[in-house]
Amino acid sequence: MFNKAGKPFYRHKFTDSEDFDEELHDLFNKKYQFSFNGEWKLPEQESWFSAPSWKVAGLETLKSRLNFHKSQLNDFSIEEWSSHTRRRNPAGEVSWKVRCLVNPEFLTQAWTKFYECACTYSIIPLEATEEKKMVSLHLCEAPGAFITSLNHFLKQHNNNIQWKWLASTLNPYYEGNSTSNMISDDRFMFHTLENWDFGVNSTGNIMNWENSQAIVKRAKSLGKVLLVTADGSIDCMQKPDAQEEVTSPLHYCEIVTALQSLSKGGTLIFKLFTIFEHSTVCLLYLLNHLFQDVNIYKPITSRQGNSEVYAICLRYKDNILLDEFLPRLKSTYGTELYSNLALFPLDMIPDSFIKQIEECAYYFCSLQCHVINNNLQAYLMQNNIALHRDIKKIRALVAAEFIWKYDLKPIHINQEILHGILHEENKTNNNPRYCRGSYTERQLFTKMSLKEKVQSLYSSLQAELFSNPIVPINESVRWMVGVKTELKLKFTYGLPLERIYSSKFILTPLFKLYQQILFDDDFKGIVNRNKDNAKDVPELSFDFSKKLCLPCNHEVKYFLHEKKCFKLLIETLNNMPEGGSLLLHNYNTLTHFNVSVLYILSNICFRKTGLLSCGVIILQSLNKVSLELLNLIDVECEQVKNEQNKDVLNSLPVQITNVGIFYDNVIFYNNTFYRNTCTDILKTIEQSL
Repeated sequence: MFNKAGKPFYRHKFTDSEDFDEELHDLFNKKYQFSFNGEWKLPEQESWFSAPSWKVAGLETLKSRLNFHKSQLNDFSIEEWSSHTRRRNPAGEVSWKVRCLVNPEFLTQAWTKFYECACTYSIIPLEATEEKKMVSLHLCEAPGAFITSLNHFLKQHNNNIQWKWLASTLNPYYEGNSTSNMISDDRFMFHTLENWDFGVNSTGNIMNWENSQAIVKRAKSLGKVLLVTADGSIDCMQKPDAQEEVTSPLHYCEIVTALQSLSKGGTLIFKLFTIFEHSTVCLLYLLNHLFQDVNIYKPITSRQGNSEVYAICLRYKDNILLDEFLPRLKSTYGTELYSNLALFPLDMIPDSFIKQIEECAYYFCSLQCHVINNNLQAYLMQNNIALHRDIKKIRALVAAEFIWKYDLKPIHINQEILHGILHEENKTNNNPRYCRGSYTERQLFTKMSLKEKVQSLYSSLQAELFSNPIVPINESVRWMVGVKTELKLKFTYGLPLERIYSSKFILTPLFKLYQQILFDDDFKGIVNRNKDNAKDVPELSFDFSKKLCLPCNHEVKYFLHEKKCFKLLIETLNNMPEGGSLLLHNYNTLTHFNVSVLYILSNICFRKTGLLSCGVIILQSLNKVSLELLNLIDVECEQVKNEQNKDVLNSLPVQITNVGIFYDNVIFYNNTFYRNTCTDILKTIEQSL
């Protein structure tokens, strides 16, 4: 089915493809290069972050122009508009073509974007090719396609380089990270966890200085870091007109981390959006002093209608001692000060540099406005057959040109990082990244009446049930028989969970809907009454030695509640007779800490486990000797509970708890329970109206 490694691909030509040559050239060459002026000087350190934020009139005009064009999309349903623009995307067939002819490891849109960057610019430094070794650091990297793309590029073009890599990102296994800002797809990460660093507090938040320094130290310990990538972003769905302001603090932290990690001659590739604000202007001015060559590039496989571009910074200089600047750079790192103060005063940035910034911003702004206008016109002319015929031909041409231009060939399966595992794995994605409705509809939700809100949430719940068949399962009890196995505790420590914002053990859109209901100010009183009613244990036709109904969480901080419930569970188990059974009610199975405890209970301590949709877990036939593991966890929790900003987050590796029938059953339990809970709360609210 797939071409053998080394077999050449031939450029595909249509008889009249010359008609599109100019368009193809423009699509593959969306780039801008800064021209360094020897008279440019970095301001004295005393002036760094000494001035308030400032604006450039020309850039403000461009910002207003772009936001006007974007505002025309406010009333479009995001599903409908995305479907339309996907059909209009000239690069829409590239991934399909690459998969068919090359079948690379972990192919995503990020894979193709990085490959374009690697082929368009000389991103592998000369030192790496001469010394035949290189370390790369990948910041905000989830799910990991930059890494597999780099591996493919190296195997095809620099196969003799000994390559080591380290990656960091918001930790998808830490439930305190919000799904809005985090990519929870761990298909690649799960198998390469030893190469990922989530910092000192296990969150993976690079905007924390201590986390950043831990990542820098570990990366440099591997050898000379000659390539750093940073692909971070923040969800701007509610602020589409302020994408640059929202994401700039993250980009600053990425760049400061990268600059400390890079060795002389190294390459930095990072994502940014528009170039209108003082923060981006100042960073680009700094980077023009630190690198020999600074470019802004939009890959063809980056969606045309968005603001995403990549800065490609080549040949890191060593004539500036970064250590001198670190105290200044650290002073605003991860703080609100960064948005309120400018890195450099405007009057200390040369007019010749501002002119280049305006040229660059105008070029990419014009491209985006042109695409938005074309897509709008095409939407209004959907019956124009000629228009659709042209875009179909362009898509075919672009896909063929992509393969030919970048000389893409397959690599042997043994050259892949995971040697083919990802081609065979069929892992459920619990967090499909989509948003429903239009921007206007999302804004209007807060102004709806109580009745309108309930109807809207009912509709969202039904949409989740119909679009995700793994949710509605209606068995009375789902049984699991314990698999006796040798278990070794492996503790993970980190920042205590103030509140659960995400979970690997539930369909994310369903959990987000539950949270939306739970924390809506209009619903709070009714929701709390519903919580209290949920304390009652349902009548069941089973014999139990003990019934343990855990309290609802009225703690200000979740981790305190979690450890209190664990204490109650340990005490109950220690007081149970050998062979006894336990009915466990209100046990939270969203966190890795609790799921690892449940794994020990169901596979080591009890012979059989039953999961019910009403928030009840049945544990049958206790083996008291096996409680030792749980007692060891209790001791560990006691030892760290007085340490500031530290808690036990997990007691087993995720490679044990997050696979197989056990993992699938926990997801079933949570999906069903939270579906029913959402339905019950909405019914209660409806009845109270």
